[in-house]
Amino acid sequence: MEQLPGTYFRGDVENLRALFNVIRSRGLEPIGYVIRGDAIYFGSLSSFELLPLGLEDVQAPGSYRLYRNPSGFFRHSSSSPKYWFHPPVQRVLEVSEGFEVEAVQEGGGPVALFGVKPCDVASIEVLDRILSSDDSFRSRRSRVALVVVEECTVPGATCFCGTTGTGPSARGGYDIAYARLGGGLVLFKYGSEVGLKLIEELGLTKASEDEVAEYERVMGRAREATSRLPKLQEVSRALERSLADEAFWKEVSSRCVGCANCNMVCPTCFCTEFVDYLEPSGRARRVRQWFGCLSYTYGQVAGAHYRPELYMRYRHFVLHKFLFYPKQVGLVGCVGCGRCVTWCPVGLDIRDVVSRVVAKYGS
Repeated sequence: MEQLPGTYFRGDVENLRALFNVIRSRGLEPIGYVIRGDAIYFGSLSSFELLPLGLEDVQAPGSYRLYRNPSGFFRHSSSSPKYWFHPPVQRVLEVSEGFEVEAVQEGGGPVALFGVKPCDVASIEVLDRILSSDDSFRSRRSRVALVVVEECTVPGATCFCGTTGTGPSARGGYDIAYARLGGGLVLFKYGSEVGLKLIEELGLTKASEDEVAEYERVMGRAREATSRLPKLQEVSRALERSLADEAFWKEVSSRCVGCANCNMVCPTCFCTEFVDYLEPSGRARRVRQWFGCLSYTYGQVAGAHYRPELYMRYRHFVLHKFLFYPKQVGLVGCVGCGRCVTWCPVGLDIRDVVSRVVAKYGS
């Protein structure tokens, strides 16, 4: 019998382990959220035990805590897929002692994204459009052979993916998606023929009507909890009207300290600068490293500064996500992950800022 997209299959965590092992047996390197000591990073998953399945993160504006909880739900960390697709520091070239330029060649085999969140997948789509002409990004992007998504049945307190339409359920760009429900039940669905074949290989059976109904109830609750902001069209219109109101932007950004944490943790921020280093041996290397628009030196040019005041830089950050990205690449630059809220040291909440903009300048 032919399976249709949207068909759900029942399983458990051991089926997740089996899927992980099947992926590795096919020569794919799983990458995703990895437990390293007391923190979670995005990188290579050498074993299934490194997945943060027994951890729960509790987030609030300016606060992040990890707890061990066998039945808890992990959302994300300060890392995101951007750390792999567009690393914080990339070697561009090296120069030998004899002044010969040596280009840096990136290698590596095919990979599978495993356990990434729907907002993660949406952020990769944004980066696809922005960095499509970047050789390093294209090289890494071409290595992705499989995408396994974990849907967010219990969103975090700073998540707003329902508003941005990027979660909490997987809507595209994946091969297999799974959702962990109560009682150890895991529901699987496929988004491609490759995903369907993997589900058949695992021997999963169709979920019952009651199980699907429970899944839809849980996801509906999660979507409602993350959809409490104004609609994005209203946000864009209001932001455009707010451009000249310096007093307003000075007020809403008055607590910002210009640390650029929001730039660093944002899964779609992409700005970089080039830095040259000279080694004692006489060799030199050029690297490209992340650079944030909230940093003071970002706006410095020869003889001038085009965003000298902090409110200008914060305004630009908000405008870029909700107004400029759609004009540039046709997608909103914010995926509602809430990282910029969680990792802001003063708890400045972009959700509050957007709501205030709409309240004052909305139609």
